[in-house]
Amino acid sequence: MLKKRIMALMAGALCLTAWSLATAEPAQAQVVRSEPIAPGVVEEMHHWQNARIGVWRCDLTNPNTDLRLVAGAGEYTRRATVGQMSARTNAVAMMNGDYFNMALQGSPIGPSIVNGRLQSSPAVIIGLYSLGIDAGGTAHIEAMTFNGGVKAADGASFPLDGLNKTYYWHDPSGQESHTDTIQMYNDFWGSASRGHATNTEVLIGPDGTVEQISYGKNLPYPVPDGKIILQANGQGELFVKKHLKIDQKAQVWAGVQPDRQWKFLVGGHALLVNDGQLVPYTKDINVLGGVRARTAAGISADGKTVYFACAEGRTSRSAGLSLGQLSRFMQALGADKAVNLDGGGSSTLVSRPLGSFNRQVAIAPEGFGAQRAVVNGIGIFNETPEGPVVAGKLSGPSRLVQGESGQFGLASAWDANYHPKATQGLALTYTDGGQNGIWDGPWFVALQPGTVSVKALADGRELAQKDLVIQGPEAVSGIRIQLDKFMVQPGDFVNARVFAKTLDGRSIELSPRVINWQLEGFTGDITGEYGAFGINQLNNLANGKIKATFGNHTAEAYLGNPAYRLLDLGIGQSQYWLDGQAHQLDVAPYIHEGRTLVPLRLIAEAYGGEVTWSDERREVEVALGQTRIILPVDENRVTVNGDSRPIDVSPQIRNGRTFVPIRFIAETVGMQVEYNDQSRTVSIIAPKE
Repeated sequence: MLKKRIMALMAGALCLTAWSLATAEPAQAQVVRSEPIAPGVVEEMHHWQNARIGVWRCDLTNPNTDLRLVAGAGEYTRRATVGQMSARTNAVAMMNGDYFNMALQGSPIGPSIVNGRLQSSPAVIIGLYSLGIDAGGTAHIEAMTFNGGVKAADGASFPLDGLNKTYYWHDPSGQESHTDTIQMYNDFWGSASRGHATNTEVLIGPDGTVEQISYGKNLPYPVPDGKIILQANGQGELFVKKHLKIDQKAQVWAGVQPDRQWKFLVGGHALLVNDGQLVPYTKDINVLGGVRARTAAGISADGKTVYFACAEGRTSRSAGLSLGQLSRFMQALGADKAVNLDGGGSSTLVSRPLGSFNRQVAIAPEGFGAQRAVVNGIGIFNETPEGPVVAGKLSGPSRLVQGESGQFGLASAWDANYHPKATQGLALTYTDGGQNGIWDGPWFVALQPGTVSVKALADGRELAQKDLVIQGPEAVSGIRIQLDKFMVQPGDFVNARVFAKTLDGRSIELSPRVINWQLEGFTGDITGEYGAFGINQLNNLANGKIKATFGNHTAEAYLGNPAYRLLDLGIGQSQYWLDGQAHQLDVAPYIHEGRTLVPLRLIAEAYGGEVTWSDERREVEVALGQTRIILPVDENRVTVNGDSRPIDVSPQIRNGRTFVPIRFIAETVGMQVEYNDQSRTVSIIAPKE
């Protein structure tokens, strides 16, 4: 029962399900980002079959490619998250590595080399494969076995079963790893707990001297620095009792086969791709089946390129991958061989984008959960010398509308070895080739549609470039004009600004340079480059008008003659304008029986009149100049200077205010009324006394 429970808790090596190969062509991956992050390493972000997948392409022909395996918090049994490992070791990028048993001490299932030393052995389980890089800089994915043993001073020897292993069961024999065997632990094992507490242990010093033997129980301390502990059971314990003696020498060795003088080694699970062909996943274990977060490694046919992939799973932006999809993705990357690494809740990728001083989570843990503490991680490092800035990334828009302005800057920078560099203090100039706009420092005004290359220069050297698409008037849905004054007289200057609403919902200001300007009614001089108008004559008109044209879009804005009183009211709007100044109404004008009704008191007082209300007769009297009008509420006849006249819409009371049909009142007293159907605005114009 214990064996079944422990196996069910394993996070990887014993946690996958069988799958069948699909024959359908995979969808083309969309590479949304691709950039070098360290010498010999390019990081890519793929969107493929509803999955977000981070990829590293590692070029082993580059002598500065620095790929290492990192152990948790520095030793096995001391786990850490991918983010913690990357911060502790100053890695440029990090992702999770080998499978491990979550229920026991934290050590990997497979072999590992950390800091140049073999720190764990491959488990005795058939069908597991490891990724290694040999001393000549060639990568291999192959099955590995452990080659270890102990030789006593009397010449007797006994094979070691493993190095720094938690207990597990051999496959296919089913033998328990710490029964009838000898296990080796070195000072990279950070815990005082090892294997089975009732097993015999032997402490061996750096020179091979047997220093202490504890029969039937563990030694009560972690492995001292520079020493090793052998844990023996059954046949292994009989060997210890018969052949190992305190103060005598013992020779202990540990290695893996094949022996290629490995400088990098990490364990994995089963093959995904072999000789460029998809491989059916035959290990039928059920915990990590389905569509999940995944991690994998692959190599090119010549072993000079290593591919790492980390797929986000079960988040709002990424479903994850099945094992079959993972195989096809690795094949599509170009892997000749590929192996499945620890996936599910362990899959996480943290990296420092090119030019950034800060790491970010590029591939989030499954379901956007917390990062899982794991036993090891695969890291990208950069310990090359630092130099001056050679390149950077431009900040600023990728798309502008003709006439729109955009600010550019150097968002980040790096040297020839991809170390991030500070951008402060760099004297930059900007250019677009001089064809499509004008520059004012970092500000660019787009004047001509087209695609241009914006560049940042330092001392005449190009540091950064980005493409900018300039769209024409077809990219906006409409324009409007804003003037700095309304009432004008001869000799005044008026400045006009044009704003546009883009099809994607942005509100932008357009340069006056792209506008075709007109002045109507009033006469004057136009300086279109600045949107400036010098008013010369008002021509005895109440209003003049500035008109702007941008492509097929037009807008108008009125100017006022101070010799006239100008009142503008919007239907259904509580705001009104008197001589260009905005004011508020407590009750808005409205339409009734096809007529526009407005507050009578507003009209009268705006034009110097008086309003008197008779509650007894329910009528209102208004005096405007020489005209006196009596308007009974809800009746269709009014009295003008003593004469009774019909009115097509009777005065009405709304919210305590008397509303009257504006056209009747205005025309009765000699005012001019204009109605703008498009803006639903009523304008009342009358000369001032």
